[in-house]
Amino acid sequence: MNYAFVNRPAVNTDVIDAVDYYKKINPKLAEQFLVRIEEAIIYIAEYPKGFQIKYKNVRTLMLKQFPYHIHYIVNEEENEIVILAIIHAYKAPEDYSKR
Repeated sequence: MNYAFVNRPAVNTDVIDAVDYYKKINPKLAEQFLVRIEEAIIYIAEYPKGFQIKYKNVRTLMLKQFPYHIHYIVNEEENEIVILAIIHAYKAPEDYSKR
């Protein structure tokens, strides 16, 4: 089954903040971060239910190379994968399903 991807508005801010951080360290790191997000999205598209539910139907996938998790839900009714957040793994946990 093919799902459409939908990003919650806060996801763009999550990515911009992380890219800005990595650009200050090394611009190539920022580029690599974006590549890892793309790889993770492709993997989620192939195996949307391949990750365990962490809370309230929210699944998480940790990026390769970077300490960030993609928080997402699979909405069967709308045939969508909704990306809720892309956040640092050590950030205080909260309920991203409300974002």
